[in-house]
This record gives sequence, C-alpha cells and structure tokens, in this order.
Amino acid sequence: MIVVQDKKLLQRYCEKYDICSHFSNWEALTKKLVRYRKGELIALYGDKADKLFFLISGTVKFSCIADNYEEYFFFDARNEGLFGEVEYVMDIPLISQSEVTEDCECIVIPIEENRHILDNDLKFQIFLTNILAQKYNDMRRRYMDIEAYPLEIRFVKYLLSDREGDDIGSLRQISGAIRCSYRQLLRVVKRFCERGWIEHLEQKGKYRITDREALERMLGEMEI
Repeated sequence: MIVVQDKKLLQRYCEKYDICSHFSNWEALTKKLVRYRKGELIALYGDKADKLFFLISGTVKFSCIADNYEEYFFFDARNEGLFGEVEYVMDIPLISQSEVTEDCECIVIPIEENRHILDNDLKFQIFLTNILAQKYNDMRRRYMDIEAYPLEIRFVKYLLSDREGDDIGSLRQISGAIRCSYRQLLRVVKRFCERGWIEHLEQKGKYRITDREALERMLGEMEI
C-alpha cells in the first residue's frame, strides 16, 4: 500500500469521477489517495471496519468465509465503485475479505475521523441508500439467474453487463460470480472462441469479446 501525497491528483480524480457531488461538504472530509498492488489484501474478514473506499481504477475481489470454511466469491468492484458501506451502516466488523487482482487506486475516507460529518450528511446518506439498493438488486438478479438460466446464458449476461469495454476479466473470478467450476467455464469459453464471439489473446488467460452483437442475439433469443 502506498499513500500518494499528491493533493492535485486527488482533486483531479474527485472531479473526473464526480465523487464530491455525493457529499454536502467534501472539503471538510479527511481523505487520502492510496495505491495497492496486485495480490495485496486491503482488508481481512472479521477485522475492524474503519474506512470507506472509492475504487478509482483496477479491480478488487471480495470473498467471504462460509460455515464450512470454504471461500466463496462475493462480487467485484470496478472503476468508481464504493465499498465498505455495509460495515459503515451496520457498524460491524468486515463481512468480506478484499484482495487486489489488478493494480488499483482508491480514495480512502477514514470512518471514525469523519463519522459526525457522514452521519449528518443527507446527500451522502441518499447516495449510500442508492448504492446499497443497486448492489442488493444486482446480487438478487445474479442468484435468480443461477436457478433460471443455463451456464452459457449466465456467462453471456455477465459479459454484456460490462459495457465499458470488450476485454474479459479473470475467468476464475467470473466462474465464482456465475456459480460454476473453472473447468466448466473454460469449456464454454472454448465454444465461444470457436464461434468467433470471443478471442484468446496472446497474454495467457486473457480473452476479448469480438462479436458483441452475436452475444446480444443469443441472449435475445433465449429471453423471447
């Protein structure tokens, strides 16, 4: 973890991603810009929760431990996503473990130093409510898809949910998100490559969507 001592860069990120618009008095908050390297653990399950994070770049994997001690994939936060909000609202220890899977930058807001401001900021509380509702709805839809759709359709829905670009993320993470084994997903990926819908890049384990329209047609035919 590296704390970036660059107030101008922090301000540029705030303006670029419009983060300050979620707060009534952004300038009054204590915050810092932090960089994490791939493989670093940002927080451990069960530890004291004392920060809110705005993920500016990179990817963070979240997982939690079930009663049988198996690790389950929870969700990805991408781009300008907020995390740490559940623990803030409920004032509980961390409910998941967060690991950096791609070098990332975060704007970090210490909770205790800012709690009085955060708790009394109606603008932030409304933003927080919307974030929690959206995440709940996304997770509900994902679990419903597991019961309702075959693996190929779940994979297509996952791919099309990201409209930021055509590069496909970690297949191991995706297999956790759509609840299948890594080997099962590899077989689907192979079929999609044969159909020309995605391609295997030169970098090991990296894929890219090559025919988004074909994926959309497949999904449309399934949902008619």
